[in-house]
Amino acid sequence: MKISLQSKGIILGTASGLAAVAFAFATGEIIQPKETPAARAAEAVSIPRDGTAENRGYTLFMLNCAHCHGNDARGDEGPDLHGLTKSDGRIASLIKNGIKGEMPSFGRKLTDADVQALIAFVRSLND
Repeated sequence: MKISLQSKGIILGTASGLAAVAFAFATGEIIQPKETPAARAAEAVSIPRDGTAENRGYTLFMLNCAHCHGNDARGDEGPDLHGLTKSDGRIASLIKNGIKGEMPSFGRKLTDADVQALIAFVRSLND
């Protein structure tokens, strides 16, 4: 089967147009400024004062917890952390040991001081 010169032009023109559209979408994704997790979180929760345990906990939360509990700690895959009634000891145990099949353990990653800072941040969500 022989394709006419006119048909080849239409095919090449269509392919070029599709490639240009794909490139435009890809470039737009690259050029558009990405919203950083810190910027999203700043809108979602009040960032605690610098130099406080709550601020250290906030930083740790954004690095380790926000991907499941949400940048606003209102829950996503993990539960809402506002208004927790669990004791500090129970919260520390959950952070360190996790919940089988639901939450990873952070006992090897976080120090006791880190866990206490996370608890301070979570408690500040009640304000």
